Amino acid sequence: MSFDLRHLEGFVAVAEELHFGRAAARLHIAQPALSQQIQRLESSLGVDLLIRERRRTRLSEAGRAFLVEARRTLAQAEIARTVARRAGRGELGRLRGGYVPTTSSKLFLAILADFQRRHPEVQVELRELPLGSLAAPLHDDVVDVTFVARLGEITCLGPDIAVHELSAEHFVAALPAGHPLSRDPEIELARLAQEDFVMLAPELCTEWHETMISTCELAGFAPRITHHAREISTQLMFVAAGLGVTLVPASAQALRGQDVAFVPLAGPSPRITSTVLWRARNDLPVLRRFLDVMAYQPDIDP
Repeated sequence: MSFDLRHLEGFVAVAEELHFGRAAARLHIAQPALSQQIQRLESSLGVDLLIRERRRTRLSEAGRAFLVEARRTLAQAEIARTVARRAGRGELGRLRGGYVPTTSSKLFLAILADFQRRHPEVQVELRELPLGSLAAPLHDDVVDVTFVARLGEITCLGPDIAVHELSAEHFVAALPAGHPLSRDPEIELARLAQEDFVMLAPELCTEWHETMISTCELAGFAPRITHHAREISTQLMFVAAGLGVTLVPASAQALRGQDVAFVPLAGPSPRITSTVLWRARNDLPVLRRFLDVMAYQPDIDP
């Protein structure tokens, strides 16, 4: 015969009261039911925990030893209850976040940092994702929530993926600080037709590379690409050194200071959308907490 927490609670009450009637009243149960619980507990253990005398009840040696462990077990059980309830409310647990490392990802990371400040007992795990990633990491259960940056609108992800748009920004021209066009309020892209271009390596994201090429072609020229980089920060480093010009999201202005000029493009330009994705049917409590923080986040300049 096994015993459970009810038996331990009953024994501790009797051990502390040394009176079945008072212990039963304390537990809000009938005295006969409490007596049966103690008898079952003793039968399960194969020892007498209590010495029952005519006018009093006292603990046996086994009872005194068992009382220490019973109290410890009940205390640990209460901790377990509290942890389970807090985890069920999303106050504890683990949130796996994925992000595409673009300059606009600072929006997502700022919200994630705010979430971490509000819920310090939630373990936040971050995974860097390849440029061009969309819902695959969610479908593969690699992450619970992910930030993606996509050229144009994000569509055709399926009904199982929830979408929250954080921001949308246009591309701008990045020129060396001393470039003749660097002080213009805006420029026609065609005026860069004779410039050397620094582009992101095409294998990083085919869509990104093709969009940059097609944008230039719509302006009437094929860009002369002289250098490739694997990060936007490296692109801007090349531009600052005078090795060429490039097109970057407007948020990239935060990466360089006086040595690069960022000039808006006149007319249509590519637009990058910053979006948070998660599985619509994911009922993970910590994810719900994160979505609440994100929903009430004040606007952050990209």
